[in-house]
Amino acid sequence: MEMEQGKLAVAIGDDTVRFAIVGAHGALSKFEESPITRFSTLTDALLAYEASSGVPLLGSTCAVSIIGATCRDSILLSRGQWAISRAGLRSLFRQDAIIINDVAASAWAILGGQVQKLAPLSPGGTEPDFKRPGRWAVTHIQKGVGLAVIDIDEAGVPRVLECEMGHCGFSPSSSEHAALAAALSRRLAKAVTWESILTIPLDDPIWALDGVAVPRSKRIAVLARLAGQYAGELVLAHGAWSGIIVTGKRIAEIVAEPAIDGFNAAFEAKTKFQRLIRATPRYRLTNTDLSLAGLAVALELHPSARRMLVPA
Repeated sequence: MEMEQGKLAVAIGDDTVRFAIVGAHGALSKFEESPITRFSTLTDALLAYEASSGVPLLGSTCAVSIIGATCRDSILLSRGQWAISRAGLRSLFRQDAIIINDVAASAWAILGGQVQKLAPLSPGGTEPDFKRPGRWAVTHIQKGVGLAVIDIDEAGVPRVLECEMGHCGFSPSSSEHAALAAALSRRLAKAVTWESILTIPLDDPIWALDGVAVPRSKRIAVLARLAGQYAGELVLAHGAWSGIIVTGKRIAEIVAEPAIDGFNAAFEAKTKFQRLIRATPRYRLTNTDLSLAGLAVALELHPSARRMLVPA
């Protein structure tokens, strides 16, 4: 005989760790939030939550979201001092935990319908249908640049792929972008990535340097064109012809009127596959934090979740 176990969602952010118990239909309860600095390790944080919530870790299923890459057994957080061990979590729960990055969690929330309506950014955009085969890119631009890919196969089975394209090298498409990238490269003393150029603050002194000289009133427009170029590269790199979904606080500025025209123009300015690129829908996701909601969906739909049943 088999029984469904308790489900625990753990979202690790820049400064805090949040916990919730996932109930029927993805409902969240027993929510708690603590500073990461309160605990030496994730294990310490989990044991503290077990004591305060009264929900035993042993026998529960768990999904964890982090900022950063989730490959290998030992996972180092991009921001923070914790190292997460898959083997260590297995010893607490007696089964593997699902570990995904924060953008993948947003993608699972989108798949589970846990989001507000996706706002179209391109002409003729309609709501995406995630019950049909297709591939969508989801990118988050804020303090960093993250990426996940939603893939629905011919059988209707969803998967979310995690990517780190934000750390790929940036290639300027204009003299304006080249001057900005050159100034940034001198400052960083290394190659410029998409993340480093898309997250330049609007009041950063780099904008006023000789050779760059972009007044504040035009900086959003520059970033919008950069973001549009980046979004188009994502579609080409991952074959995300079904659409691209952008989110994050920086995106809220970049795709506002009138900068959206520059975003779309740069998105479509490709020398190859122009017909496909121009037909690719673009959307903006307005929700600010979907980690826990996405983890709740992942605990139901993630391929690993189907194996998380044990004898009663």
